[in-house]
Amino acid sequence: MKASDSRLTRVMAAASLFAVIEYAYWAGVLIYAYDEGGPGLAGIVLLLQLLPAAILAAPLGAYAERFPRGTALSLSYAMEGLFLVLLAAAAFAGAPLALIVGLSALATIAVSVARPLHFAALPQLAPTPKRLVRANAGSSLTDGLGVFIGPAIAGLLAQIAGLWLVSALSAVAMLTAAALTVRLGLPMASTSDDDADEGALSGVRAVARDRPILILLLLVGLSYVVTGSFEILGVAFATDTLGGAESTSGVMIGAAGIGVLIGSIAAAGLAMRAKLALPVVVSLGAAGLPLLVMAAVGRLPVAVALLTLCGIGIAVSSVAARTLLQRTTDAGLLARVFAVQEAVLLLGLSLGALIGPALIAWVGAAYSYLPVGLALIGTALLTLPAIRRLDLRAVFRPDVVAVLRRVDFLVALPPPAVDRLSQSADWLEIATETAVITQGDVGDAYYVVESGRLSVTVDGVVRTHTLVAGEGFGEIALLHDVPRTATITSIEPCRLLRIERDDFLTAVTGNPDGHLIAHEVATAHLTRDADNAR
Repeated sequence: MKASDSRLTRVMAAASLFAVIEYAYWAGVLIYAYDEGGPGLAGIVLLLQLLPAAILAAPLGAYAERFPRGTALSLSYAMEGLFLVLLAAAAFAGAPLALIVGLSALATIAVSVARPLHFAALPQLAPTPKRLVRANAGSSLTDGLGVFIGPAIAGLLAQIAGLWLVSALSAVAMLTAAALTVRLGLPMASTSDDDADEGALSGVRAVARDRPILILLLLVGLSYVVTGSFEILGVAFATDTLGGAESTSGVMIGAAGIGVLIGSIAAAGLAMRAKLALPVVVSLGAAGLPLLVMAAVGRLPVAVALLTLCGIGIAVSSVAARTLLQRTTDAGLLARVFAVQEAVLLLGLSLGALIGPALIAWVGAAYSYLPVGLALIGTALLTLPAIRRLDLRAVFRPDVVAVLRRVDFLVALPPPAVDRLSQSADWLEIATETAVITQGDVGDAYYVVESGRLSVTVDGVVRTHTLVAGEGFGEIALLHDVPRTATITSIEPCRLLRIERDDFLTAVTGNPDGHLIAHEVATAHLTRDADNAR
């Protein structure tokens, strides 16, 4: 096994442990708080677990960028494991709830640092673009599974021995993850000269000035409010309505996560739809329908099935909303607007932690899902006119997408990334014997061949291989930030797509500074070119 493959395998194994543990100890603390003081106390505890992480994630993430990503990732896992050890000791000793909540909040802060570091490290470890996307997809899959498996395990362990066992086994898993990510040998991360605070403020200003975008983000925020409330509602429903124990509570907390996993996979095809307003609002409204009949449910399997359907609707709506946001936001502001969406996510989860107990106090555990379902349906109907305006200004170019998806290098990208890439591509008509790029020049764009043939010349030697329809060129200079490594000349009239450097790097790596973190990706292409020259 190659060293890069071994390191990637270790990182993915650690991420799998992380995904399960993140939701396991959350649910364990939540069940503990509910047993201590009911839904009101559980809601406050959930809020206190989330808010510190929401506030500190950005500055701590910026600080972590001063270290090699492998070192920072291993340390963040170790810190989470340490706090979970202390949490297990506190729970075993019967410590005050305030100490238990404080230690849980510290572990959550470590979680908020570890997740971005994991995704930032993947491009440095994946030897090819396809392996990179597979790693990203695998990470998302394990995270979706963790949403259900983590609470289910926590509920079972809490029923057997209590919170201390949940925390102790979680600590062992996270310390194992830390050990797996030791000595990854990753280089220092890049630091941007842009002022982070100014970037965040510009994103907020852009959203505030654009009413349809603001409404779309508020709609996304509502889905996270619902998700946040489900943790409290699930425990109360399992205990008061179904008469179940801690294991039942764990299953109820994670039930919607099954639907989110299914919905996220099913929603991938939405990237090829020209109009997305209806999927956004109809899916969110449909997510509310199963909640209307929860009060009539008396069995756990039926309740899980209904919450799964709700989760599917929420996931499809979220994917459609994210894609619509990509199509309608200026490329220069997109990262900042998504930063605003991340803030909306955390605030939505926090607000849901407060709304859950209020609903239980208002209508009781059995009927607590009913107002949530009505809110989803009503909000979806009210926001449809504004969201449909975004469809009118969205940029969607299926002809360009079709050409891009013929390229092996680009077909590995997720559909939303290809969709976004198509928006910035320009058509070029090239006459015969025209040099499109010249060896030694600065790399400023990536090209895809739609028709025609082009020759490849390196150091004055014309290679036998010619570029034809469905192939791309120019990525090495962009990914390595080096001069052009070859001269590409048209043999016959050609039609090409031209994609600017920053747009290409943003789509391929998911980071505007992608040329600094994608050297491993381009190495595979340099090796291929060297083999062809022999």
